[in-house]
Amino acid sequence: MEILGASATDAELIAAVRRWVGLLAADDFEAAVRFLWQGEGAGSMAVSASSLREWLGRYEPAPPLSTARPARVTAPETAGGPFDPLEEVFRRDDGTVSSVDFSLPFNGEWSELVAFFDVVDVPGGQALKLRDIYIT
Repeated sequence: MEILGASATDAELIAAVRRWVGLLAADDFEAAVRFLWQGEGAGSMAVSASSLREWLGRYEPAPPLSTARPARVTAPETAGGPFDPLEEVFRRDDGTVSSVDFSLPFNGEWSELVAFFDVVDVPGGQALKLRDIYIT
């Protein structure tokens, strides 16, 4: 699992999620699963590389997005398209991080499929827990 600093900034959290998406874009689902915290409450879609691949493989972009098949996650650095990306960090009243929401790019375009992460405390810092992925 990737450990982030206990006082990670919003930019550092978004950069971590972008690294995770980069692993998906590189078709390294095994590393993408290892990147995440896998404790209690973690979403079932990322317990294994095959479950994560299957979960994301169900997504079917509709116009105005490219409907090229198969739909696959692509690098966020080069994504474009008709949608603006959602990259949002949520903090509690005391300033600690609670969660991160991030739209996933498919076929080179930002999609309406969003990954929802909780940020959990772990020894040495914080980690990302994939809570869910769904269309917003």
